[in-house]
Amino acid sequence: MNVRMFALTSIVLLAVLAVLTGCERVNQVVEPDTTLKIGVIQPSNTFTAFSQGAETARVRINEQGGVLGMQVVFITRNNQPVASEPPTPGASVSAATELIEMENVFALLGPVYSTNAVEVGPIAQQAQRLMLPGSSGSNVPEAGDYVFLITVPNPFQGKVMAGFAMNPDELSATTAATIHEEGDVYSTDLVQAFEEAFRENGGEIVHSGAYSVGDTTFITLLREIHDAKPDVIFCPGFQPEVPLLINEARPVGIAATFLGGSAWDDRERFFSVLDDNSVMDGSYYPTNFSVATQDADVQEFVEAYNGLFKSPPDGIAASGYDAMRLLALAIEKADSLDPVAVRDAFAAVSGYKGATTISHYDENRHPVKSLAIQTISGGQVEHYKVVEP
Repeated sequence: MNVRMFALTSIVLLAVLAVLTGCERVNQVVEPDTTLKIGVIQPSNTFTAFSQGAETARVRINEQGGVLGMQVVFITRNNQPVASEPPTPGASVSAATELIEMENVFALLGPVYSTNAVEVGPIAQQAQRLMLPGSSGSNVPEAGDYVFLITVPNPFQGKVMAGFAMNPDELSATTAATIHEEGDVYSTDLVQAFEEAFRENGGEIVHSGAYSVGDTTFITLLREIHDAKPDVIFCPGFQPEVPLLINEARPVGIAATFLGGSAWDDRERFFSVLDDNSVMDGSYYPTNFSVATQDADVQEFVEAYNGLFKSPPDGIAASGYDAMRLLALAIEKADSLDPVAVRDAFAAVSGYKGATTISHYDENRHPVKSLAIQTISGGQVEHYKVVEP
């Protein structure tokens, strides 16, 4: 065989090999994906019930065949770089970017804090990924039509707590003081809603104050509030500051009733700050969910959550559970993974029943739903009443 013929033969053999290899590659590529990847942005050391609630839903969905035949897989990123400090917007943005660009998740569950969620929303919107946060900030969905709240929005929380405080059958308050966390979107938004509703009902806000993350003493603020003599004090912030503040208020001589926000429902941590939680007895706070609700869908969630985590769920867990279930229902209704179709199906949610009940979504992508009020007695949380929208 001469050199030219050898070369031609070699080229033919290489071509055949390339074709065969290409076929093998094609077969590998077109193999169908049997998983649906969902990104979860979860702080490592606070409000962990959110991802646990979502996990409860994920397990049940997969047991029932998945979503459009696909098993749901969570890819989780931590947005709390320092365990003893709150999660940060920067870490939340990095987590969302990585989940979308590197992991190619279909949707995002979280983040929890409104201060973080308002920064992540625009990223999800630009990438056309549904974002279902565990936060209640009324401005979080302003990022665009791919962002929906799951929990009761702050305007309704504030309105309900103001009405509850002034109700002659409840606290009969005519004056109130408010306390928010400096720079925090959630507590600032909620205090604003409370103050507006309280004033509209004829009440007087006699003092508005703030503290900073990491504060351990609040004596100057509390003395100012003591001198203002409010009937109630609305303080919807987070642990550990709020329990420490209430503990310091009583020795100052403040006897006013403390009212909180849904952030108080991170029970495992909120009620582990003080050695004796009875100092908070007689306080009230709103929550997305009550374990006492005798509804088949609610009790199904309670039983499933208890089975996985050996503890009763709270309102934070309910938000995670409903977020995953609502996402699955929207995908099933759209019968595809087309982001526009799924978004439209989510916006059309009506009469949803899960851990909580959602009548529908309003034009701001806020869920229209009931609110449970809890009270603290003997240092323990007890269900008090449900307020309908």
